[in-house]
Amino acid sequence: MTAVPGTPAGAGPGKPAGPADLGWARAGPAGIDPSVRETIEQIVQAVRDGNDAAIRTLLTDLAADTAALLYLRERLYATL
Repeated sequence: MTAVPGTPAGAGPGKPAGPADLGWARAGPAGIDPSVRETIEQIVQAVRDGNDAAIRTLLTDLAADTAALLYLRERLYATL
């Protein structure tokens, strides 16, 4: 298997590859509104809790913000 930059060492078949070494509640990319960061953290918590209704509701707030969705992806990979 070829190493991919930014992939955790344990990533492989059955394990998602994502950004390595992202800790809890990172500040996120510059320019993302603090309220958007809070929404992202709420989504991350809802995923941990398995709360599908909350996830759907919170995602509607981010649907048009590509930068926020990419940051959400990073945060979700960090929790795995």
